[in-house]
Amino acid sequence: MKKINSKIEEQLRLKTLEKYKILDTLPEQMYDDIIQIASFVCEMPIALLSLVDENRQFFKSKVGISINQTPIEQSVCYHAIQSGEELFQVLDLRTDDRFKDNPLVTHDPNIVSYFGVTLESKEGVAFGTLCVISQHHPKSISDEQKSILKKLAKQVSHLLELRLTNNELIISKELTQSYLAQMEEFAYTAAHDLRAPLRAVKSFLQLIESKNKDVHDEKDIKYFKFVFDNVKSMDDLIVDLLEFAKSDDKIGEKEDIDLNEFITDIYNHVNVNPEENQLQLNKLPTIHFSKLALGVIFNNLIENALKYKKPNQMVNLQVHYVEDDFQHIFEIIDDGIGISEEHFELIFKPFKRLHTKSEFPGSGLGLATVKKIIEKIEGSISVHSVLNEGTTFKIVIPKQ
Repeated sequence: MKKINSKIEEQLRLKTLEKYKILDTLPEQMYDDIIQIASFVCEMPIALLSLVDENRQFFKSKVGISINQTPIEQSVCYHAIQSGEELFQVLDLRTDDRFKDNPLVTHDPNIVSYFGVTLESKEGVAFGTLCVISQHHPKSISDEQKSILKKLAKQVSHLLELRLTNNELIISKELTQSYLAQMEEFAYTAAHDLRAPLRAVKSFLQLIESKNKDVHDEKDIKYFKFVFDNVKSMDDLIVDLLEFAKSDDKIGEKEDIDLNEFITDIYNHVNVNPEENQLQLNKLPTIHFSKLALGVIFNNLIENALKYKKPNQMVNLQVHYVEDDFQHIFEIIDDGIGISEEHFELIFKPFKRLHTKSEFPGSGLGLATVKKIIEKIEGSISVHSVLNEGTTFKIVIPKQ
């Protein structure tokens, strides 16, 4: 390390310590272990992890002394940092003009020999030392012990960099979660507020249609149907947006759910052609889980199975269930039109559709909502499908 202007050095050191957020923190086992190893390997009664700011040296970890800090005027470690040497050593502090009057030398703990390795950030800024110290009598350490001390100091610097990265990840995660929460609140508010004027538009259109019903020709009827279909499509989209935005709400509330009854009720609700479709369940159990989460998941998957069927054919829909000690595992199997493998990831993205609305109506939010909820409860969803043969969605959710 090159020696630089002391004022600049101090500013860089203080910025580095602020970045690590390590000053005045409580002892931590991983640093204490390194200090104890340094004391044992070097056969020294005192070992310190010393961090130096503008006024003092703070001992993050220590062996052999009880104090947590000293004024910078008493800091041998400060001289070690200023020296620019990787290993700063003084065999007898009592005979060195810089230290002979130091209270730590003349009084308890009566330090004598000092060997300190500077701690550096990845930018090369020295901010502290890992040091070992003798008491009462001079004592040297071997080249091998010095080498080990240097390696331990590098481990301390590495741990501090990991600490910094972890702190940055935590902050980033908190910011992301805050941003997502704000976006969901915005989507919920916007979708909720949009429904009122849309209902007004629909009501006035119905009044206009009814008022002039006797004079409407075929084109007028066709135009009104087109407008009403689009109003309904818009309303369905807003409802899906509301469901997507509020899909995190109350999923933590759990209750006993008879899956046979629960899934059959969902199927009967969304199945508009009961005589054309068939549901098979394989002795599903009663589980204790979030009814809201399972409701959104199965409502969307069953509705999709019934929607994406082959032309002029009935749907054979199966729901299989197995469990282990930790997970509920579901398979929802249909014999519909299937999905091309290249689209397996795309179908879970919001607003991504593989078909036009004239072919199959929908907003493109159903599977995105399902995936969002499953990830929220720390589960997983995967798809296997063959075009013109059918699709299987596999859902794995942890027992809670």
